[in-house]
Amino acid sequence: MERSAQPTGEEKFSSFKGPWEKLAYVVSTVTNPLFVALPLCLLVAIATAPNVWQGLLWWVVTAVGVSLAPLIFVWQGVRRGRYTDHHVSRREQRLVPMLFATGCVALVFVGLLLLHASSHLLATMVAVIVAVLLALIITKFTKISLHMVGMAGAVTVIILMYGPIFLSLTPLVFVVGWARWQVRAHTSFQALIGTVLAAVVTVITFRLFGLF
Repeated sequence: MERSAQPTGEEKFSSFKGPWEKLAYVVSTVTNPLFVALPLCLLVAIATAPNVWQGLLWWVVTAVGVSLAPLIFVWQGVRRGRYTDHHVSRREQRLVPMLFATGCVALVFVGLLLLHASSHLLATMVAVIVAVLLALIITKFTKISLHMVGMAGAVTVIILMYGPIFLSLTPLVFVVGWARWQVRAHTSFQALIGTVLAAVVTVITFRLFGLF
């Protein structure tokens, strides 16, 4: 069967006429939740490990399972015509990649347990699993913003670990929300749902782990 041609990133970028739309597209691309997970997990791992090398080992495990494996899965799906783009923009296409990503994070959690990872990193993985599963349920009714889930969850983790001074990072959440709205990927309501879901799940998970 011949695959239908999918627009490349350059073609999509060119389709946006105004400078704000182009900026929003760039913001949307670099704040893909699979990308956001990389610096977040590095920060949590290094900050809570007994030494730098142990922290880097934990981070490599999370980088492969949380980011790299799902990215390759989605990119292969886009190349073969199963998904419209690397954001998996169509709601009806999200089930399989979200389940795959959840399975990957679950394997990461098991690996981190075997490596005696910190409670903060384990709690972060649990929060990711719960948030993605809940987002999958919500996706049956509306296209919740996974970008907002990723960014709001990351900012919440940092605030819980380092204190309210890092509430100063909350504008990042609004920037991502604006970008997703500007490129017409989500409504403001869908962005809000993603934000609230991530924040609530992360706070409850860290509380259950006794981290504050």
